[in-house]
Amino acid sequence: MRKTITIYKKELKDSLRDRRTLFMMIVLPMILIPGIILLMTKVQMAQAKKAMEKEIKVAFIGGDFTPELIQMFAEKGRIQFIKDCPVDSVEILVKRGELDGGVVITSGFNQLVSNDEQGTVRVIFKKSDDAFGVLEKRLISTIEQYDQQIVDKRISRLGLDKNLFNPIDIVKTDVSTTREKLAETAGGFLPYLFILFTFMGAMYPGLDLGAGEKERGTMETILSSPASRLEIVLGKFGVIMTAGIATALISFASLNVAVQLFPEIPVDILDIISSMLGVKMVALILTLIIPIAVFFSAAILSLSIYARSFKEAQSIVTPLNIAIIVPAAIGLTPGMELNKITALIPILNVSLATKEMLSGSINWILLSEVYASLIVLAGFSLWFCVKWFNREETIFRN
Repeated sequence: MRKTITIYKKELKDSLRDRRTLFMMIVLPMILIPGIILLMTKVQMAQAKKAMEKEIKVAFIGGDFTPELIQMFAEKGRIQFIKDCPVDSVEILVKRGELDGGVVITSGFNQLVSNDEQGTVRVIFKKSDDAFGVLEKRLISTIEQYDQQIVDKRISRLGLDKNLFNPIDIVKTDVSTTREKLAETAGGFLPYLFILFTFMGAMYPGLDLGAGEKERGTMETILSSPASRLEIVLGKFGVIMTAGIATALISFASLNVAVQLFPEIPVDILDIISSMLGVKMVALILTLIIPIAVFFSAAILSLSIYARSFKEAQSIVTPLNIAIIVPAAIGLTPGMELNKITALIPILNVSLATKEMLSGSINWILLSEVYASLIVLAGFSLWFCVKWFNREETIFRN
């Protein structure tokens, strides 16, 4: 054990001298996570505001039938009316982007409405070009407001009760707490983020302690030391795992900083987020991340030892990102829940378990199954790494 610790200290010191390792482990998560969150939020808010304030060019066909509707749109502002556009050209012009939208009012609209019948207003827009659905809302909401005015006039003229046309009063009661809603939204994304950074933090030291040492010719030196193969591989493995877990912890801290820097978050929501990312919750989530870090570290070290060079190791290890993206993406799917089957699927089980932990509704039996499956996976990967390191044809493959 003493020799393993000695090798661990030696390899850790060498890794901390490597700028790439320090960048991936410390600098990248500290900059990237707050940067991504703040940038995405600012861009979305700016785009939504820009879309709301943009002057839209809309073709109005049959506007003479509904002067009140034209007046309502005019009062909204930021709308340029195109009144002389042929009806059959509106769709083509909207597709080309020469018009933002079109409102077509059928002939005889006034007569139909006056006879307490239903008139038709056709709204034409291009959904793919409608950022955040703002154009659709601006057109539809005004027409619905005009529709309500007509209904109110009919009710008043006929002396009817408004509730006659609304026999069912639907009262929506959402029993989900704010914490549960936030957990549902962020619960799938957060573990993906932490797992990804754990992998990234472990990757560079893992590549350097295997393939890197082969290139530098220092592998033979450490093999000639009094330490056994098991002690050597455990020392190297410990450094890689330390880097991965440290990166995950730094990503947690960076996320906390990013949330605190976001001024638009209400104080009550901020308090809930802070409690969700508190020390106790971080420690609980970390117990799920550690077995994944063991798996990543053992897998990366095994492949790094197998590779002839650092470049080859990179080309082999990099595609492992797919093993993270696919199950993590499945965890973001609505309706996907932690059960007896999903609790056995690596990474997916971490994503789903984290979501339930954040919401405070974790099933401890299923969580135990998650831990068991992760421990088995971590143990198998470490066993394979030790066995792989004991093969001469693997170490001296170059």
